[in-house]
Amino acid sequence: MTECFNKDCKSKNIKTITTFEFFDVFVCQECEYWTYQRAEICCRRPHSIVTILHKNTGQYFLYEQCLNCGGKPNKKALSAKKFGDEIRSEFSETRYEEYFENINRERAILVEDKKYYNTNYSKYGKYLNYLHSAEWKAKRKLALDRDNYKCQKCKENPAEQVHHLTYKNLENEKLEDLMSVCRKCHEEIHGAEKKV
Repeated sequence: MTECFNKDCKSKNIKTITTFEFFDVFVCQECEYWTYQRAEICCRRPHSIVTILHKNTGQYFLYEQCLNCGGKPNKKALSAKKFGDEIRSEFSETRYEEYFENINRERAILVEDKKYYNTNYSKYGKYLNYLHSAEWKAKRKLALDRDNYKCQKCKENPAEQVHHLTYKNLENEKLEDLMSVCRKCHEEIHGAEKKV
């Protein structure tokens, strides 16, 4: 991966982690976005031999099969003319099924890891965590008190939320950076921001 998958970042400063057997993990060093992709090889320790797969129809196919993971490093069948003398074993369909089970097991772990990491360590995740902090709750209360719990946009409804006018000073907001709003107005503000 040469570029961050976060559509708002596009940094080329990506760290690759290769601790998983079948997947590469990528962490953007700029925005900390975390993702994964299948490794280009079958596993981290490929050791393949030429095998033969006999079909019930009488046909046969030659495939490379990895002795370590059971996968096929090269997905396409091999030429019998070119590789016929190199056959070392029968193709193990059982090992090949185990290979996919192991990939799916690892993928399930990575799906959860990605969700956890991007929720807790990305800029957005840090923002969400901040919104649950005692510091934010105190600032939020100050803004609501200042505005007498009245929506500062429509001037009609009771304010139940606090909107950031800017995210420049996030975690060090000044009271002027915050505006008390009702839920409806808050949704309208963010809807208008998305259209810009």
